[in-house]
Amino acid sequence: MEETVMPVRIVGFMPTPFDDRGGVDAAALAALAGAIAAEGIHPAVLGGMGEYYALDRAESRDCMVAAIDGAGGAPVVAGIGWSTREAALLAADAGEAGVDTLVLNPPYYAAPSPEAYAEHVRRVTEAGGVGAIVYSSKGYPMTEAHLERLVEVPGFLGVKEEHYGVEETAGRIARWGDRVEWWGVGEAGGSAYARVGAGTVTSSLCNVRPDLVVRAVAALVSGGEDPEAVQAVEDWLAALAADRQGAPAFLTEAMHRTAGWNRTVRLPLLPSDAEGQRAVQAFLDAWARP
Repeated sequence: MEETVMPVRIVGFMPTPFDDRGGVDAAALAALAGAIAAEGIHPAVLGGMGEYYALDRAESRDCMVAAIDGAGGAPVVAGIGWSTREAALLAADAGEAGVDTLVLNPPYYAAPSPEAYAEHVRRVTEAGGVGAIVYSSKGYPMTEAHLERLVEVPGFLGVKEEHYGVEETAGRIARWGDRVEWWGVGEAGGSAYARVGAGTVTSSLCNVRPDLVVRAVAALVSGGEDPEAVQAVEDWLAALAADRQGAPAFLTEAMHRTAGWNRTVRLPLLPSDAEGQRAVQAFLDAWARP
């Protein structure tokens, strides 16, 4: 098969592996980052699928360093959470480690004004010297008022979109132009956003079959034909939704079965349940690497 040319950047959010003592398994994370980067995908740590909310600052730093060590020079993305003070400390760690881009995870409980959130972004990006994508979530969407202020922040790069639909996003892309880099969410949904001008698609399937992700995104964005890869993406998303314990548990179970990872996730999550384990195995039976 000819080499697939990616029409957009693909960012692969990785789960966090834990060792038998409950700490971060840096070697396992580095190996996964290397496998993802080898396919031209940018490895990402500390997202929701990476249980960023369950890691302390030292563990978060360990994840960043492990991903960079494993990526072999490929750009690495890191999620940043919590209050401005804590996020600035994590951003400083990210800048020191060599992280390429931050994703600012949405605030919980607080609902800052657009002015306050722009100041949050400014302080965090200045602390790390690293540009940031902000997360437009259903609970805290990035409105026009937010964008009007964010585009004045030098470290602001764009939006990881989960609230606004494709048609609305197309209009916002037309308005804000090159100053905002729009991200879709997930292989299928992200590709729909890319077709109207988004520059990045995110992926979780890349943890198991990064080669299929590259092929599927190329087909979905360009309108080309690759029914095998597109079907793999659809099967993955259906299997992911079957785990009652959530995506991090599902991903960890998949990594356990493909790379020998410990099944540990951190409370308030539980490991993948029986239904989730069956879904993982069914997917692997159909789509594991030959």
